[in-house]
Amino acid sequence: MVSAKQVGAELRRATTLSVMSLTGAAAAAAVLSGIVLVFLFADSDRDRELRAWDERLGIVAETRAAALNDWIERQYGELGDLAENASLQLYMTEIARARSGAGSVTDASAQADYLRNLLAAAADRAGYAAPLRGPDIDANVDRVAVAGIALVDTAGAIVAATRGMPPLSGPGYTDLLAPGAGGRGFFDIRKTAGGDLVIGFSVPVHAVQADAGTAVPLGRVVGIRMVADGLFPILRQPGFSWKTAEIYLVRRSGDTVEFLSPRRGNRAPLTGARAIDADISAARAAQGGARFGIADDYEGVQTLFSARPLDAAPWMLVAELSRDEALGEGEARRITLIAAMLAGIALAVVAFVAIWRHGTSVRATEAADRYRDMAHRYEAQSEFLRLVADSQPHPMFIVDREGRYRFANRAAAQQAETSDTDMIGKSISNVLGPAEARRYGETNDSVLASGTMISQVHRTGANGDLRVVQAEYIPVANGPNFDDGVLVVEQDITSAVSEREHRAAALKQLVRTLLTVVDSRDPYAANHSMQVSVIARSIAEQMGLDEVQIETAETAGTLMNVGKLLVPAALLTRPGELLEDEKRQVRESIDSGAELLAEVPFDGPVVETLRQMTERWDGNGSPRGLAGADILVTARIVSVANAFVAILNPRAWRPGANFDDALEMLLDGCGTAFDRSVVAALINRLDNHGGREDWAHLPNAVPAA
Repeated sequence: MVSAKQVGAELRRATTLSVMSLTGAAAAAAVLSGIVLVFLFADSDRDRELRAWDERLGIVAETRAAALNDWIERQYGELGDLAENASLQLYMTEIARARSGAGSVTDASAQADYLRNLLAAAADRAGYAAPLRGPDIDANVDRVAVAGIALVDTAGAIVAATRGMPPLSGPGYTDLLAPGAGGRGFFDIRKTAGGDLVIGFSVPVHAVQADAGTAVPLGRVVGIRMVADGLFPILRQPGFSWKTAEIYLVRRSGDTVEFLSPRRGNRAPLTGARAIDADISAARAAQGGARFGIADDYEGVQTLFSARPLDAAPWMLVAELSRDEALGEGEARRITLIAAMLAGIALAVVAFVAIWRHGTSVRATEAADRYRDMAHRYEAQSEFLRLVADSQPHPMFIVDREGRYRFANRAAAQQAETSDTDMIGKSISNVLGPAEARRYGETNDSVLASGTMISQVHRTGANGDLRVVQAEYIPVANGPNFDDGVLVVEQDITSAVSEREHRAAALKQLVRTLLTVVDSRDPYAANHSMQVSVIARSIAEQMGLDEVQIETAETAGTLMNVGKLLVPAALLTRPGELLEDEKRQVRESIDSGAELLAEVPFDGPVVETLRQMTERWDGNGSPRGLAGADILVTARIVSVANAFVAILNPRAWRPGANFDDALEMLLDGCGTAFDRSVVAALINRLDNHGGREDWAHLPNAVPAA
């Protein structure tokens, strides 16, 4: 028979076990909450980093793809200029009439010589010339080149060509010689028997004054050029200098993906083709379905890649960077954070297990003591998690579907001007007001509906308490005291935004003031700097440069004449042509202006742009004799814009030129004074993007009749 004393002992033991069970459940919930918060924070940090790389690689891929499209369009443009040559059109018209029996060719030998000279000059200027191959012997043996320009009739026979023009026969030449009714022909990259890579383009030739859209072509201008000297250098992106960074071209060929450009390890173009269904970045890009992703590259190294198709050719451009180099530092930081947090949680769990084991003692008093000890340890673990959250300088809080606070750290409570304990269970409307509740509520609803994180930047506050806040809204499923909710992490970026806006405003005011002073001392050149800045910005935008480079080109153009403050006013306003020493003094004022501005904190390399704008593409400029790509692209842009505006504006010793004459002068300077790609961007802006209408107010803007 069970005694009352035994029954009491059993009741006490059951009560103790029940209390221990409840305590264990609460501790487990706290541990799970801590783990959820740790991994949510780590995941959100990794997602932000991936989004940043998506944007960076996307900009690089789009910039290089645009540059490649422009290069291909320039090839068609060069051949198109030949096809529109009146003498060439007349000669082709006479050949067509002669073959139909309706006429004869006038002085055929002289015309053929003229055409060959015309084609040779165009090939040399546009990059279609190539050295002849084979021995140079005194015998009737033709030496053949791998490139050149030819004029062919409708049957594909060569009428005139540069010396050594390769034969136009074999696979791939059908689309080049007969692409369709008056269309442009394209011969994709191929490797010659000698190992050279070539590419071909063709445009139709119509009769003089014929409508190119409807008339039947008389023949075609065909150009074959080597790839390495013109195409592959475009793949280099300034600033994309990570150790494992790489940009290359691929194309799909049946069930394989081909690599069209050189790659790491001295891999030659058109080598190492892979199956189109291979799980590598190049294959995924060639299939056309991936713009950004993570995949192995051709060496088996996991990479982040961004791919963009070309409009002017059946190619895909791939910009990639190894995952370790891109994300390694962030991954190490996240692992350290997770390890530290989980170590703290593990210590709490170990303590709990120890308490649980001792709490199973048969004696009720010892069980109670163990329970109290466990409660203390649980409280310490909660305080530890609270300490981690409160150590964050940015507000963090969790709200449920009804908009009630379920968790808030110290920064969030201070922002709400209350305590964290008073916030728990209250609605956002009660703590922050209806307006803020509506703003948070709309975003929280979107996060809960989509199940994905949302990042926003917004302005909040009123009167003197205006703030700019960057907020991350992260969905939280199955929280410790609620079903679903949203974790909000906010960062106050007011000071950074205000400082940037204030500095930008101050710099703009400085630029306007300096421009006013310069114009007042040199009325004959008034508005010259402003016109140069407008042209420079348009060219930079046309070339697809980033915002800092665009603003650098515009600001440098505005300030290019600030050095004239050091030139005597009498010299600036004196009529007539200046002496050579006086011209040198005016030219050197650009360098003087750069030195005056050396300590101004511009966002971009404005001062270095001013120092380099008198350099020349061929290296014969000043002050350092820089050449080619060693000259900042912004300096090359301002140099072209300055020359363009100077040619348009009349001077005491010469009249101003119109748009077409000015462009002709700039083209004559390509390869010597100017960068051809910059001049091409200016021409594209004028002829294809409304430049002539936008700049109609400039002197002599209307071309001569």
